Amino acid sequence: MARRLPPLNSLRAFEAAARHESVSAAARELFVTHGAVSRHVAKLEEYLGTRLFVREGSHLKLTHDGEAYSAGLSQVFDQLHALTAVRVAGGKSDTLRIGCYPTFADKVLIPRLAQFRQVFPDIGFQIETSHNALDPHDLEVDVAIRLGTGDWPDLACHYLFDEELVPVGSPSLLCGRKLTDARDFEHLVLLHAQHRPNDWENWLRSAGLTQVDAHGGMRFDHSGMVYQAAINGLGVAMAQTAHVREELAQQRLVPFADSPMKTKRAYYLVHLPSRARDPVISAFVRWFTGELVAQRPPETSMRAPVT
Repeated sequence: MARRLPPLNSLRAFEAAARHESVSAAARELFVTHGAVSRHVAKLEEYLGTRLFVREGSHLKLTHDGEAYSAGLSQVFDQLHALTAVRVAGGKSDTLRIGCYPTFADKVLIPRLAQFRQVFPDIGFQIETSHNALDPHDLEVDVAIRLGTGDWPDLACHYLFDEELVPVGSPSLLCGRKLTDARDFEHLVLLHAQHRPNDWENWLRSAGLTQVDAHGGMRFDHSGMVYQAAINGLGVAMAQTAHVREELAQQRLVPFADSPMKTKRAYYLVHLPSRARDPVISAFVRWFTGELVAQRPPETSMRAPVT
């Protein structure tokens, strides 16, 4: 007997709109127009004979039927994603594709992968990097590293560590001083990463140094370049503590403050909920989260009030 299926493009449009609770966001994801998504959703509603969305002001809200249909449809799409991902990878389900930020890959992930291979020698890796958060809903990655508050209801989130910022520079530049007064900045060059333009502004505000120009200085493409510039004495970098632990331990960089600023964000390892029992993903989640907990330094004076 032939399967009776609704229009597949309409299903894709509805699933994306329901997940984002936004027609515009769904249109951006699917690379179609706002009107195309609306027409597909209307066509699906006509096919099913029920309303799937109601509009509350400028926002979309799923109806009771819409919520039930969306939940089941998301599971089907997740299963289809997982099945297709294995085929795209050439049928090798033992290859884990990880999406993360470039500096996180360099400083946190890659230095630990050799240890993982010792425990799980049959699992291979493919690492995709981007300055923007990669999405496990795409076929390119199985798991991803995200920086934020963990509020991603369509993803399974595993906490890794908090984001902390501290100004650092070369020992020759430091000369025993701390950045506690605006005058301390008179002869210092601030180093910035293009994709993190507000780090200095946020730290200076938390330190009560709002009179300092937070956006002056030198700019580089990514944080790894900023840290190397600081090591070479070009200026002072605003570093994420997790990314410069080795440099601090070896005193290639030294902190210009007694305590880091703890932001409201943290790093998470995320994946599709439907793939929680995937043996490769579950093995990596258990190992990576455990590895970071085991290597987390004890609480020290390098703490600051949450901003």
